[in-house]
Amino acid sequence: MTILDDFKGSRLKSFTKVDLINTDIDLSGINWSFQSLIDSRELYLGRFSEKDIRNIIRSIGLLDYLESLGFSDIHFDINRDENYINYLKMYWEDKVPEKMLLDLRVSEHTFIPHERFFEDGFNIEPYNMILIEWLSAQNPRGAFDEKRPQLPGQSKPGLGILKYCFQLLHVVSGEVFKDGFLDIPTHMHGAMMYSKAFMFFDPVQEAILRAVMRDLKDYSLADVSWGVITETIIDLDKNRPAIYDPGEQIHYVSKRMQKYFESPKYIKTFNKYYYRKKYRFDYEEMVCKREEILRTKKIEDL
Repeated sequence: MTILDDFKGSRLKSFTKVDLINTDIDLSGINWSFQSLIDSRELYLGRFSEKDIRNIIRSIGLLDYLESLGFSDIHFDINRDENYINYLKMYWEDKVPEKMLLDLRVSEHTFIPHERFFEDGFNIEPYNMILIEWLSAQNPRGAFDEKRPQLPGQSKPGLGILKYCFQLLHVVSGEVFKDGFLDIPTHMHGAMMYSKAFMFFDPVQEAILRAVMRDLKDYSLADVSWGVITETIIDLDKNRPAIYDPGEQIHYVSKRMQKYFESPKYIKTFNKYYYRKKYRFDYEEMVCKREEILRTKKIEDL
């Protein structure tokens, strides 16, 4: 188990990760598609060559977008470690850390959703998912400014390519016959950015996120993230600071996973909490507390 795997696994709230070798769950009657142990380490997810990935990235417009930013000489590094975490790295000009543009690490897992999300008597089946272990995109020539301030946990400015990453993963998920892909964003701002293409598996978490975005729509991403850290966003329903509790956000690919998010129980639970929750932001207090925190800590370490 890697540090990344332990980090993600410790935050699973809606699923149980299935160990296909040592499990007490009855998996009889389920048709599994196993990745061959002899797949080349140079094939992404055991299937995609560097040429394949380049063609996909070109087809979704990412190469053209990077070229518009001045990054035209793109190099790839594809690998898979002993824990079957797949690495896709993109570099500009040279394969050196300071010129890395994208670091995308994923793994394949099977998850059993907790029964509390379904109607009594519902036949719960495992979901075959791509787990995003790590995703970072950075502009090696960029600088933070007032329009794009440094976010908590961020060391370098981003590239604005998140939508392309989602498109890439959507194509990959469909080709390897997955139900979707899953991530557990560490920060509130990450969950907000992912919300354009993802939904929390837990409808309560999804309702809370959407309610925060609704009530604090006049504030920046950085402000909201700092509001959570400094506990200056108040949940008026409970009259206490709002807490971001990392959970599983899903981008579904299969129709059976789509059916879950469109189920009457999911929609009913979402609506119940979305219309109940109200949030207030004490911005001035946040600014004071932020300054106090940054006297002793670096923002990239938060």
